[in-house]
Amino acid sequence: MGTHSDLFTLGPFSRKPLKEQVTPHKMSVIVLIQEYCTMKKAELPTFSTSDDSSLEIKFTEKEKRNFMITVLQLLQTSDVTLKELCMKIKDKMKPELYTMFLKKLEEFIEEGVGAIKDYFQNITFLLMPDTQEQPVITKSSVLGLFIRRMILAFEKLSFSQMTDLHTKFQRYFETANLQNGYEDSQVFGGSLTDSAMSLSGVRFSRMGRSLDAFQLTADRKLTEDIGGFNSQRQAEYFILQQVFLLQHNQKEALSPSDLQDKIMDMLKANPDMAEAHFLSYLNSLRVREYCTALHNLFHYFDRKTSFSVDQNQPQQGQNKPKDDEVHRRYAALNLAALHYRFGHKEEAKAALREAIGMAQDTNDNVCLQHALGWLHRLSEQGTARTENLLERAVAKSNELNLPNLTSIGIQAYARHNAFATAKPSQVFEYLQKSDVLNCQHSQSGFMCTSFANKAALWQMYGKRECMSMMSQLILHLDTTESGVYFNGESVCIALCNIARLHADSGQYGLALDLINSAKKRFPKNSLHAEIWMACEQEILFDRTILNRKFGVTELAVLNLKAFNQHESELRCAILNKEKGEITLALQQFLHLLDNCNLQKGENSVSSDFRCRVLLALGELYSQTGNPTNATTYILECITLANKHHLEYLGATASVQLAYIQFQMQLPQQAVSILTKNMLPILSHGTVSDQGKLLCCYAKCQVAMAAKYNEKERKAALLASVNLLNTVIDLYQSAEAFLRVKDTVYYQARLYHELGYFTERNKCSHQFKQLDSQYPTLSQMSVNVL
Repeated sequence: MGTHSDLFTLGPFSRKPLKEQVTPHKMSVIVLIQEYCTMKKAELPTFSTSDDSSLEIKFTEKEKRNFMITVLQLLQTSDVTLKELCMKIKDKMKPELYTMFLKKLEEFIEEGVGAIKDYFQNITFLLMPDTQEQPVITKSSVLGLFIRRMILAFEKLSFSQMTDLHTKFQRYFETANLQNGYEDSQVFGGSLTDSAMSLSGVRFSRMGRSLDAFQLTADRKLTEDIGGFNSQRQAEYFILQQVFLLQHNQKEALSPSDLQDKIMDMLKANPDMAEAHFLSYLNSLRVREYCTALHNLFHYFDRKTSFSVDQNQPQQGQNKPKDDEVHRRYAALNLAALHYRFGHKEEAKAALREAIGMAQDTNDNVCLQHALGWLHRLSEQGTARTENLLERAVAKSNELNLPNLTSIGIQAYARHNAFATAKPSQVFEYLQKSDVLNCQHSQSGFMCTSFANKAALWQMYGKRECMSMMSQLILHLDTTESGVYFNGESVCIALCNIARLHADSGQYGLALDLINSAKKRFPKNSLHAEIWMACEQEILFDRTILNRKFGVTELAVLNLKAFNQHESELRCAILNKEKGEITLALQQFLHLLDNCNLQKGENSVSSDFRCRVLLALGELYSQTGNPTNATTYILECITLANKHHLEYLGATASVQLAYIQFQMQLPQQAVSILTKNMLPILSHGTVSDQGKLLCCYAKCQVAMAAKYNEKERKAALLASVNLLNTVIDLYQSAEAFLRVKDTVYYQARLYHELGYFTERNKCSHQFKQLDSQYPTLSQMSVNVL
């Protein structure tokens, strides 16, 4: 997205903005309004066709409403070409009105400057009352104010400017005819066909010669120039609309390049409009152009805080210095937020201290509450000081009746408590207060954020089905504002959560479909695209690490490094473990564990990540035949998981501990552990973890059956064989074909013990086929759970 020199022109030294200007587009809108008022006022046979028959024209209530909405949209939006104008109004009005509108525009072309001058002198009749009747258009109405502004702007024009206006209107009219031709007017009947032919005759005879492609391109460019003027009111409405869309649904806003072009067009007519620079600032953040964003932010507040150098326009009393002070402290606050996006923590703190100092001097409590929220972001997380800041922020925001800051503070405080080993019931009870506040003030964006936080907490606590429910609530929530659905970060997170849930269930096709849906909602140049990008790489890693496609797995690890450094390092160590590179994997796991212990504050890792590192390290020792060291790390993982209420991670570590006990010839103790942790894994676990649990349980049952009598032993072996069928189905859905092969081999051994030779031979044949595709290359792959 390129920049332009005019974008950074200082306001006080630039030319004065044009408050209003007569353009061909605005003339066309006035003609449209005038023809409608004439036909509506008459309500008599006013339209004569070619056969001199009369038509009685009456407007229904629906037609009146549609016309008024269309005109209001034309007044609010930027100037458009005649072709675009005709496309907007053609299907929303009577054919007779459309034809009279075109005929009046043609008269301006044929009769010259005098016709335009006479028209503006006579247009005032719309605002003048009749003898005993009300005027057609009230002076104080929207249309009345618009017509009065146009009349005043036209009266200020010199004769040369009127001539220039007529020339522009001529090109405006002719270029539209060359591009459109009005062939569609034939649908209105024979009289309109004749009208279209006359218009076409004007079009081709105007220049006295045919226009080639080069002239057509030049005319199109000229039409864009004369149709691109934005008055101050139009620019303000456009900025308000685009800012809302950027915050509510970026996909519905203009593309970054088109939006930047529109901003440049606005600054040509209104060079001192500071809001245009702030819109450019938001547009730059959207595509992560931080240098341009910094420039735009500076120029926005330069125009807001600088005094006018024009001595002919005095200052507005004492309000101007007061407004400048407000803009200065909010400029520092925005600068702190921008540096936070940069990752410049010290620079952000310096700008924040400046904002706090200016807000304290003027006793601006609202600015202080915003600064307090950012101070929490920049402080060391998980400390007593941070907790105190959050408590003060929530209490003061509620006292000042600031629902946005109160809702954000409550959610941040709940997140702090969740990582500080608070009970889950207390965390969700606190989040419920945020939900009530959001419903009371109809804050759809914060409602989605609250549900996204709940989904993340449920995922951390190991309740994946509850996480799925919260994610679906985000997608089914009615978040429409002005007809536009909310499409923010929480929506992308919800889609990725459900995609990951399907991938964990072995439904990789559905997971990729959900990722593709996220791609359409959040294109690659959008602000939240990195969420689905990281999720896509994680799903790809989980799938390929099970089906042993290590080349694709390495690429997924490399791509994931751009989004999450810690996650990439952990998965790289897991990949090396699966490949049999024991020494390298051990070094990486120990390095990650040291970083988890050393890192504090903002760079500290979460407790669930540390549990995953401990669990993977314990699995490595278990696979290499060192159960003693493995038990140390597994027990530490279970202790940490229970402390932070991480039920699923604790259950997974317990399954690994049971497998270690099975390796140590303690099957009865292993079965006891598996029975206690069976419910959370079968309810919320992945198909791979469910397969591991059931496979370990079956092996322990077989080991315990050695002490039974012959009849009980055979019954236990049959039960284990049937259970292994379920294990094979789970592994196949997860595409863990190497584990399928090992399970089939174990099942063949059981069939041999039972004397079922036919079933044994079937399993042996299946094992041979799998072994040819997925050979066993190391002993570690056999010892794995």
